[in-house]
Amino acid sequence: MFVAASIFNYRIKEFTQFIRNTLMIVNQHNPTELQVKTQYQDLNRLCQQLEKAYEQLDNSHLSLQLTELDNQRDQAIICLRALSEGYTRHPKATHQEAAAQLLACIDRYGNRLYALNYTEETATLKQLISELQNRPEYAEAVQTLKLEVVVNEMQQANQAFEKLFIQRLEENVQSEGPTNRELTRQTTDAYRKLLKHLQAHATLNPSNEYLLLINLMNENASHFNEVVERRRSNSTSELVTASDSEVAE
Repeated sequence: MFVAASIFNYRIKEFTQFIRNTLMIVNQHNPTELQVKTQYQDLNRLCQQLEKAYEQLDNSHLSLQLTELDNQRDQAIICLRALSEGYTRHPKATHQEAAAQLLACIDRYGNRLYALNYTEETATLKQLISELQNRPEYAEAVQTLKLEVVVNEMQQANQAFEKLFIQRLEENVQSEGPTNRELTRQTTDAYRKLLKHLQAHATLNPSNEYLLLINLMNENASHFNEVVERRRSNSTSELVTASDSEVAE
């Protein structure tokens, strides 16, 4: 019996690596002898197409700009938190109190906002910036510590990132050939078809070879499922729920 892989919770790079691992495991045990050569070849072809599609997307000029903007907003939130932390040791009590307020505000959203995926970080920073600018106690704290420039930098980078991210999605939808989402769906179907054939042959012709193969594939699925569970635990602690637009769905 195969362990169910939480495919729809894998991010795209996790998904492609999961499929690539599956292909390597099957190939090591000889797809022809396993009687799944056709299913193996179909999955391999789709995996190559999917990897190529996302490699092209990653190399697009929009992706490069997104990386730069993401780094810009990451540095801004890191700077804001570091400065606030430093001001907790300021000799003036007013500065200490203002810094403590800002840290409390930031930490409500997690202390590693820069580690969130693109969609989560965009939404989380938008909420945080709104509080820093519109809630009187936080806006006053920003002014007291003269951190308006940092907050504005974070806001501008986040807004530019969100706009460009939508533009990249539109570019991807308009590209020729099957969409990346469609390729992901086809690859998932091919993976499941491979598993059905392997399970059928293992049931009809049980052997140590099939047993070893199934154990290895289950270890692969369990590993990536654990990655998802760890990410869920971190997301829960950071009070974010937005889904990743680059999840294999």
